[in-house]
Parts: sequence; structure tokens; C-alpha cells
Amino acid sequence: MPVRLLAATAALLALTAAAPATAADDAPATTTTTISITGAVIDPKVPSRARVTLAYTCAPTDRPRSLNTSVEQTDPDDPATIAFGSTRTSPTLVACDGTPQTQTVTVQSKTSNWLPGPDAVVITTLTDLGATPPAAADARSIPLDLPPVP
Repeated sequence: MPVRLLAATAALLALTAAAPATAADDAPATTTTTISITGAVIDPKVPSRARVTLAYTCAPTDRPRSLNTSVEQTDPDDPATIAFGSTRTSPTLVACDGTPQTQTVTVQSKTSNWLPGPDAVVITTLTDLGATPPAAADARSIPLDLPPVP
């Protein structure tokens, strides 16, 4: 009995070694998850809101994605006053199909109104726990201004 088991194992190993393709070779090409902050402006009607425009690409998956964006701006005349806010976009609103996407998110300051002119630190992260790497992020220092009047 042990001889048969040993012979069967050896035969299986020989077949495995002779197989030219591996599971990795058969896997479809994957799209790398990327995200970029393309702009940020103050909402002219509600100065405590900033609209941040994002561009991203991610591969389809059955796992939910998490898109988080935060904005922080220090008042140059009063460094103790910091406007700060963050938002999380619902996974159902994050379209991942391997094609480039754009999205504008609204970030509400929880402390004070955004100031036109001074730079704000904008950070965004798109996570997918099933991807490699599991997250893509972008951070920028962007002057917040009011959008141009149409």
C-alpha cells in the first residue's frame, strides 16, 4: 500500500512539473488602482463646503471599495484656526470597471469656513482590500478658491 501511494505521488509530481502553464499564467491581466486629485474649489453658496475633483481607475471586483477624502486648511492670520473636514463615498458610487473615472466629492468643514486663497492639504485614498497594493492615495497642497463665475 505505501509503495502505491509513493508511486501515485511521484506520478502526480511528474505531471505537475511537466505542465507548462501555471494558474498565474492563466489569470487575466489586472488593472492597477490609481487615484489623483485634479482640483478643489470652495462652494460659492456654502463656504463651509469644498468640492474636490478626483480621477481614478480600478479593476472590477466583488469586494466593496472605500473612497475617503479629507481637506485641512490653516488660517494664515490665525494659525490656531484650522478648517478641517472629511468624507467617505459610498462603495455603491465608486465605479470600478478598469476604465478611467472622475468624481467630485463634497467635503464639509467641521470647524470653520474655507478661506479663498490659502493652500489646503487635500488627501484622498481609494482602498480595495482584495487588490495589490490594497490602497492607492494622493495628497496635494492646493490653494482653495471660489470657482469662476459662469
